Amino acid sequence: MKKQFKNRLEAIDWMAEFAENEGQFEVLREQLEFNFIYTGTLFLDIGEKPAEVVWLGQKETPKRL
Repeated sequence: MKKQFKNRLEAIDWMAEFAENEGQFEVLREQLEFNFIYTGTLFLDIGEKPAEVVWLGQKETPKRL
C-alpha cells in the first residue's frame, strides 16, 4: 500500500494512528524522511506486515585469562 500526504502534520497524524507501537512509528518516520529526501514527496510504501525496530541488548563478552 502506498500512502501519500499533503504535509508532514498529516503524515505524522496518520502514522500515530496506524502504528501499533513506538518501534513501528520510528520505522515509518524514517521511511517518510528517506522518501522525502530522495524524491521530494511525502509518502510511505507499506507492505502487508509493517516493519519494526528490535533492540538487542549487548551481551557480555567472555573474558580471557
